Amino acid sequence: MEHSDDLCNIGDGRGNNGASCAPSTSTAASSAYKLFGRQTSFHQMMGGGKAADVILWRRRRVSFGIIVAATVAWLIFEYSELPFLSVSSDVLLILIVLLFLRANYAACRKKQLPALPELVLSEEMVNNAAASFRVKINYMLLMAHDITLGKDFKLFFKVVIILWLLSVIGSVISFFTLAYIELQGRYALSLD
Repeated sequence: MEHSDDLCNIGDGRGNNGASCAPSTSTAASSAYKLFGRQTSFHQMMGGGKAADVILWRRRRVSFGIIVAATVAWLIFEYSELPFLSVSSDVLLILIVLLFLRANYAACRKKQLPALPELVLSEEMVNNAAASFRVKINYMLLMAHDITLGKDFKLFFKVVIILWLLSVIGSVISFFTLAYIELQGRYALSLD
């Protein structure tokens, strides 16, 4: 990575070498923000869309709203001691019933409902996802095979320690709390 004084000495092509500390070309400015000599920016590596903007806190209100919503959801589930799956199923059931009643009410009043978008998965997308999933599963099965046959003692020891730690953590903290901590940790890391 270049030093900051090297960036100040970049010439602008008009004989004005080092007159200002601001880089004059966009390539010089963008290369200063690329960590570890990457060819693409971190924003592009994350997908470059709205989701990357939210994760990288470029849309601060949306990112803050997600953290507030996650905190409220965590507080509700943690203190009410309601199971997440039951509440999610109940909410989806209520939404489906309300949409059904709305559609029937509109049909009785002879009003036109706005068209819902068709959700269709392409065969190519499903095949790509299945192929990727198959490769990952085969790799995990190969690792499990090596562990059970005792070919890799270090990996066996790591897996035993990690599973034991997950067991201890799972007996102390609920899964929803663990997921909330993970979400908060990811957002805290994206701030850096």
